[in-house]
Amino acid sequence: MVQKRDALPEATSLRKDINKLFEHLAQIDSAAPGLDLGEWFPRVDVLETKKSVVVNVEAPGFGIDELEVVFKGPKLVLSGEKRKPPVDETVRGYLCLERSFGKFSRSLYIDQATDLTQARAELSDGVLTVTIPKLEDRRGSEFRLKIETAGS
Repeated sequence: MVQKRDALPEATSLRKDINKLFEHLAQIDSAAPGLDLGEWFPRVDVLETKKSVVVNVEAPGFGIDELEVVFKGPKLVLSGEKRKPPVDETVRGYLCLERSFGKFSRSLYIDQATDLTQARAELSDGVLTVTIPKLEDRRGSEFRLKIETAGS
């Protein structure tokens, strides 16, 4: 015989436990910002043109000294830090704080054959644009080598 039991008390208890967990995480996040619990990532668009791969990164409020663009093998690593502006002494606290601050690091896999020596990054109007020229596609082309005798 199958016993019926009421799941409502268990669901209510679970909801209370989850609420406590989120309250605890919020306290840790505000007390120890170095834990990166509020980690954020800027929004990114990656597009391909006939001649290049272009990465656009939302970076409002950033200076060029606060951003870094590094290629590590096939990965493009974007990193930086958005510092919280100093608060006037008269401000008692935030009533609402929706902007994100802190360090970020974002890796994007670029699977195109690119010429990293000609890549460039430009910051304009709050958008970081990384342009990576593609190498010429040599598939299907023919290139003959002259055969030489050894030692000549």
